[in-house]
Amino acid sequence: MAKRATKGMRFKIKVQTLLGQLALMSGIEDRRTSIPVLHNLSIVSQAPNTIKLTATDLDVTLTCQAEADITEPGSILVPLKKLLDITKTLPKIADITFQALEQGGAQVTCERASFKLVAPEFESFPELPKPCEGAIQIPASTVASMITSTIFAITDEASRYTLSGAKVEIDQQSLRMVTTDGHRLAKSEDKTTTAQNPIEVLIPEKALAALGRLCAAHDGPVTFAADENHAHFNVGSSVLTARLLYGQFPDYKMVFPKDNTRSFTADVALFRDTLRRVSLMADERSHSVRLDVKNNGTLTIIATNSEGGQAVEDLPINLQGDTTTPSDDVALSIGFNGTFVLEALASINADQATMTFKDANSQVMIIPTIPSTIEIANVVMPMRI
Repeated sequence: MAKRATKGMRFKIKVQTLLGQLALMSGIEDRRTSIPVLHNLSIVSQAPNTIKLTATDLDVTLTCQAEADITEPGSILVPLKKLLDITKTLPKIADITFQALEQGGAQVTCERASFKLVAPEFESFPELPKPCEGAIQIPASTVASMITSTIFAITDEASRYTLSGAKVEIDQQSLRMVTTDGHRLAKSEDKTTTAQNPIEVLIPEKALAALGRLCAAHDGPVTFAADENHAHFNVGSSVLTARLLYGQFPDYKMVFPKDNTRSFTADVALFRDTLRRVSLMADERSHSVRLDVKNNGTLTIIATNSEGGQAVEDLPINLQGDTTTPSDDVALSIGFNGTFVLEALASINADQATMTFKDANSQVMIIPTIPSTIEIANVVMPMRI
């Protein structure tokens, strides 16, 4: 085992530089953990002008690098949340100085302010997972887009362990990311990103959210590798490691409707804004809304609540498929959780969206009318209202 870095340490860093790194790190800390050392940030000198910052909850680990003026190399732990709270109050263009304390922690000074931050000995910080070989390069913009278009469909039920993350597959055909909570499903696929050796992993939601934040701020490629227990992502000078989820993810290919013979297209922004307004009157528990698809090219959205309140609004649509009823009749009346449809529409980065349907008891599919490089598809189950 490699020897730990020495404890004596002194360095200076710009407040604005540190604040940017701490904002990323704060998403990793688990405030509910019963392991006190995990509330701390590890800071280690890497070179004359570079420090390495690490936060972990044992399932997700994030390591970043930052430029600093190091007077004395070494390593320290500091309480992450307290340091972030302090840094937010300091002048952005000022320097902040850290001096390691003999008993653990650091004395932090900035201009006329001084703070004594108490922390455990550095040696109590856990060992981190080792990186693995076989990395695949993916554009950061692709990863960020795929996460944005799928993460919302992850379940929030703790008991549904295998649905608490995203299934990520990459093979010779494409890169795919799929999420579901059992009531809806979101899939994002990029056919320009492939790999000779297939990888299939379940990545937890927390790691996915952190990866999305990293990729949104990075212009270059992301390297992705996986071993038996972890997925590893290198984003610029940052490294994110996630413990994989285990279990049988549903066969998502069976969820996509095969015989939705009718569809309509609508302006995404208009559809979203109309649905958001009407949903204000929906039941607070079920969020249920009714969509009446009319043969005269109108979509009527209706919401009612238990107190008798109601909202109704129409929007124009372009209806496709067989029309066997008079032009003013309803082709389909179907109920949904309005939030599910809103989030599906929000995932579509296009002007027009298409909803395909069969009947009031079958799932619908919501997709961009004109596909892009990253293909997005949402499946939403109907509900009885």
